[in-house]
Amino acid sequence: MQTDYLVIGAGVTGICVARELKQRHPAASVVVIDKESGCARHSSGRNSGVLEAGFAWSSDTLAGRFCRAGNEELSSYCEQKGLPVNRCGELVVARDGDELSALDRLARRAEGNGIEFSRLDASEAEKAEPRARTHQQALLFPSSAVVDPGGVARRMEQDARDAGVRFLYEDSYLGRAGEDLITTRGTVQAGYVVNCAGLNADRIARDFGAAANYRLLPVKYLYLESAGVPGSYRTHIGAAADYLQGPWPGVRLLLGADGRARLGPAIKPALWREQYRGAEGFQPFEMSSILALSLGQMFQGGSGVCKLCAARLKGSARSRLVAAGARLAEGINRNDYRDWSRAEIQPQLVNTETHRLEEDFIIERGDSSIHLLNGISPLFTCSMPLARHICDQIEQ
Repeated sequence: MQTDYLVIGAGVTGICVARELKQRHPAASVVVIDKESGCARHSSGRNSGVLEAGFAWSSDTLAGRFCRAGNEELSSYCEQKGLPVNRCGELVVARDGDELSALDRLARRAEGNGIEFSRLDASEAEKAEPRARTHQQALLFPSSAVVDPGGVARRMEQDARDAGVRFLYEDSYLGRAGEDLITTRGTVQAGYVVNCAGLNADRIARDFGAAANYRLLPVKYLYLESAGVPGSYRTHIGAAADYLQGPWPGVRLLLGADGRARLGPAIKPALWREQYRGAEGFQPFEMSSILALSLGQMFQGGSGVCKLCAARLKGSARSRLVAAGARLAEGINRNDYRDWSRAEIQPQLVNTETHRLEEDFIIERGDSSIHLLNGISPLFTCSMPLARHICDQIEQ
């Protein structure tokens, strides 16, 4: 097969990149390959569906630059296509007096990113979300919303097909042979390769001379789903300090597109890249390399990384998630939060030179290729403007 552009990975960002390339170059051939039988089978279809407002990321990051625009575009896209979107907003509370300074920091970040918000006193916060608990003040971000991520991805894929993008499923990238790519369907001659392969992006990138200093530490996210009546809460609720503690979020009360509440995420290690359930799909080589990387971080990454990992793992038990949720809102008890959502695994990268967890998207060039690495939250929210940015980089 020959194609002008080959996109590896049919997640939301890969689909958006493919469609953007076809719009810019109508005469060019654009092909998307994915090893699964359909689009968005991993993080793009398994994430919480939250369209982040963008106040948690500073303006000097790609996430901070693209979150507001991505939120606006995806919300509008869903409304135009008749897809469900819950524009519930997000209330950020202070659990005690020490968190008031964290509210101030988040307000400054929001101002730097041009994000609309309101500063509320305790009585105003109660009107916005009667069940929220806050100390003196809170911030309300009306643009935060939530959608059905799988439904969004499938509609985007259809739009890309209608524009002339070709999708080949059950077609795995296997490696390179000179200038050619080898997949399970055969040999591909591609003018340019765009790597949006998520959990496999780092090892594909190394075949093209990129991602030399990065290794994957897959991290599993799960949510406790409420058995209560949908609509019991009006907004997402989070605690100010939890948005400022590195790449792994603290516990939030999040709403679904249907209004049902969830608590999480629980952060748990994945022993191989796609360890969604128990020993299903066991990969011994991946497990050994991930364990070696984790041990290396314990000894070389410094106490900060170790403390963060320990705190997040410790807080992932059901009882601790419910207790954390009860500090955010009234009426939360264990009897209502018994069932876990299906797992999402995010491709968290470790920088092997600095021994730090990367907190932003990373884009690197390779041989006639570009690679999107560290596809962690808020990648889903940022997918549309980030795809344009990637295409700008290709054209340069």
